[in-house]
Amino acid sequence: DKRNTREQLSQGTDDKRGILQGAGVACPTTESQKDCNLVMRKDLEQWLIDHGISGPPPSPEVEQRAMWQWIRDFHKEYSDDWYTRNMPRLRDQFRPVFVQEMKRMRDQEAKANGYAAGVPGGDLLDLGPAATPTSPAPAAPAGSVDLLDM
Repeated sequence: DKRNTREQLSQGTDDKRGILQGAGVACPTTESQKDCNLVMRKDLEQWLIDHGISGPPPSPEVEQRAMWQWIRDFHKEYSDDWYTRNMPRLRDQFRPVFVQEMKRMRDQEAKANGYAAGVPGGDLLDLGPAATPTSPAPAAPAGSVDLLDM
């Protein structure tokens, strides 16, 4: 009785043992990732409600701050040191969920304002009210080279 001889190992085994015929095999990591994304999405929805955020942030900077605050609140049981060391990994995992929710909120706001593509009466070229400058642009100092003058 030779077990795990080179010949047996090179032939492999039938990996279909224990699988019901006709049943699909789900990758455990894919299912786990879906579960994690669902947990993150639900937590984000509740976090937005708790913080009174019902629309997209007014600027990219405010959006970034909100994302990091949500990620930090999600991991409040960990120390600041742990959080700082894991920020790149956390960003990679949490940012897509946050960005997707912000996009959904922007789309919802656009539809409410009639700016969605395909909405009758929504002018795609209408950029809203023109911004009025609060002060004139500062003049270039004498002797400086303006790239447009070249």
